Amino acid sequence: MDSFERESAANQVISAHSNTQPTTRWHRMYFFLAGFDVLVVVLSVLLNHLIVDTYHRSIKANQSWVQQLSSYSTLGSLASEVNAPGNNVFDTHDVEAESQNMTTALRAFDEHLAKAKQQLEVRIAHQAEHSADIQTFTLTLKGEVAEVDSAMVEMVKEATLIFSFFREGKSDEAGKRMATMDRKYAKLLASLATVRERVGLIQSKLLEEELESVEELRRIEYAIMMFVLLMVTAALFYGRRIRREMESHAAEREGYLAVLRESERQFRQQASLLDKAQDAIVVHDMDHRILYWNKSAERLYGLPREEALGKSAQGLIYPSHAFIETATHSLIELGDWAGEVTLRRRDGSTINFESHRTLVRDDSGLPQCVLSINTDISHRKAAEQEVKRLAFYDQLTGLANRRLMIDRLQHALASSARSQHTSAVILIDLDNFKALNDTFGHDRGDVLLQQVAHRLSACIRESDTVARLGGDEFVVLLEGLSENPPDAAIQAKAICEKILSSLNLSYQLDGYEHHSTPSLGIALFQGQLNTVDDIMKRADLAMYRAKAAGRNTMRFFDPEMQAVATARARLESDLRQGLQNKELSLHYQPQVNSQGRIVGAEALMRWQHPERGNVLPAEFIPLAEETGLILPLGRWALQTACAQLVSWTKQPETARLTVAVNVSARQFHHPDFVEEVLTVLRFTGADPRRLKLELTEGLLVEDMENTVAKMIELKEIGIGLSLDDFGTGYSSLSYLKSLPLDQLKIDKSFIRDVLVDPNDAAIACAIVSLSQILGLSVIAEGVETEAQRAFLVSHGCHTYQGNLFSRALPAEQFKQYVHERSMAEH
Repeated sequence: MDSFERESAANQVISAHSNTQPTTRWHRMYFFLAGFDVLVVVLSVLLNHLIVDTYHRSIKANQSWVQQLSSYSTLGSLASEVNAPGNNVFDTHDVEAESQNMTTALRAFDEHLAKAKQQLEVRIAHQAEHSADIQTFTLTLKGEVAEVDSAMVEMVKEATLIFSFFREGKSDEAGKRMATMDRKYAKLLASLATVRERVGLIQSKLLEEELESVEELRRIEYAIMMFVLLMVTAALFYGRRIRREMESHAAEREGYLAVLRESERQFRQQASLLDKAQDAIVVHDMDHRILYWNKSAERLYGLPREEALGKSAQGLIYPSHAFIETATHSLIELGDWAGEVTLRRRDGSTINFESHRTLVRDDSGLPQCVLSINTDISHRKAAEQEVKRLAFYDQLTGLANRRLMIDRLQHALASSARSQHTSAVILIDLDNFKALNDTFGHDRGDVLLQQVAHRLSACIRESDTVARLGGDEFVVLLEGLSENPPDAAIQAKAICEKILSSLNLSYQLDGYEHHSTPSLGIALFQGQLNTVDDIMKRADLAMYRAKAAGRNTMRFFDPEMQAVATARARLESDLRQGLQNKELSLHYQPQVNSQGRIVGAEALMRWQHPERGNVLPAEFIPLAEETGLILPLGRWALQTACAQLVSWTKQPETARLTVAVNVSARQFHHPDFVEEVLTVLRFTGADPRRLKLELTEGLLVEDMENTVAKMIELKEIGIGLSLDDFGTGYSSLSYLKSLPLDQLKIDKSFIRDVLVDPNDAAIACAIVSLSQILGLSVIAEGVETEAQRAFLVSHGCHTYQGNLFSRALPAEQFKQYVHERSMAEH
């Protein structure tokens, strides 16, 4: 008003030189314009306040619905926990524990759903201020939330039915109901997705209505601004001072509008970030000052938003200054950066998260800020650590596995060389364990193995090691025994007697009392004059001597046992010579489909010794594995089979056949295995698409990453991969989903009694079902009767191999066999 008064005074001075009537008229108009302008400015400020208030209400409503959406997302996670026990019971068979788990998870789901319903009821009661569309959407949402509750009730009923079937011993019925429960679960997830979609519609409608309100206020504001400009234009006629005043006022208003536009831009930016609220979202400027910090960031980093905003990103999302420089350089050069970050939170705990950072540029292309989206991977890291732990410990018993035992035995050899103390290896094999599995099932067999592991752990000293080698074989490593071997033998015998006494006590196997006995083989060693293989072989020989002595006893290794080892050495020498003298040959056993057509053959080794006669593969293949002869044997077999493939292509009857070649674990894990296969294919000219490599489960438990890489290389050149003797090993089924296999092969041990043993029948059917789920073909070996083949056909297995069709034949006889079958078909 002072400026107005000064301008008025100036006008009065000017009016002294003019007529009285015009002066009075312009004076009144000046004050009228000035007063009206002040009124318009006040109205404009109030209008801007309404716009800002509208934005604030929009943000508040949007955030409220984001919280509601998060609540429904949490319901999805809780629903998964309710569904999990119904699936897990097929693996654990612990019905009561899984039922309790489901009850606990369901209670958490119901409590969370009740809270969500209560929040929705409050919204419905206080939504009079919203439009009819939003009220309709909200009431619809109430009904859709009720459908979620109904879907959960249906799924829980199915899970309860499955549990009841398991309690009644009707596992097949439970399996049939599993698909129904999965459909109920899918319906529940669909209901939750509908709820989340409805919340998204409500958010969109809210934002749309608020933006319409803002646009209406803006139009009024723009009209007022135009009117103000007219008033300013009129006021220009009254003097330079009032012009400067209005120009200053216009500049002030423009600055306010710029601040409002910046506020609007930040609002849109933050609203877009809320869409990814499951991850921690952080925005910081190029000076690393934090501008945005969402709720997930609060949970991940353990720091409230109020404390994080405005602070440096170093120490909060960057572990060090060097890390900042590296990430910033990558952002400037490439525009984004991704990697794993480990940070220590304020409470001292360490978090691992996967971070993806993107450089955001302004309209002129200059770096403006960095958007960081961070995902907590602590659980995944813990799972990786668990996988590493499982690599050294037996999954069933928790004892050390073969790999860890061998490592500790090597350390014991080195330690014994320094200290001159005697150590001992005790190899323990349970007598007649297979009879228990065949009679009462593998479940009770597993329970027995767990109890044996517990008793063995109680019998040894803290410095000793007990491990499970596989199956029913255990080994105990005793370290730090007496320097005098006879005294050390007495100490080892005392521990063995304790083991015998403990393992002779009866076992309670799910309500059944079982008596089991062990056979123990003991090998003493001192210094590094021995190797790990020598010690384990001696213990193995001693254990078999205990078996021969009537079982349930112990035996120390003695020179007589070495005679047996010498015989094996002689067999090894004969095998080496036989390979050089071409005494080995390949026979081919036909593989037949359900139409009776020969689709391929498996190449099987045969050894015709000049003195021993026909040596069975069961005698020389394990020996070749142990001695490393399996490498030249496997190379010879692969080259011979590929050459035979080339020969078959010359005849129409055999040109379409494939040949399967067995590959041992030792052969597969050789560093040059893939290159050897490629060399053989180039040398022979065989079509890799006609070659199938049969791998055993045993090779999957070591170096999984390298195994998968080799399998992928072989697949890329067209070679088929089959998992042989499936179900007889100890590898995890979880490996299958990451293995690039083409086929599963049902072991003949399951086929032999498939018609009389329900366990074997169930296993065979499960393997067929598993292959169908994973998209793999399946073949059964050892098919001896038409009844066995009919059973397999009825359960979805359409490729077979066994003496029902033909024994393994020499190449020429196999060719004649194929010709005769082909003629019979025509």
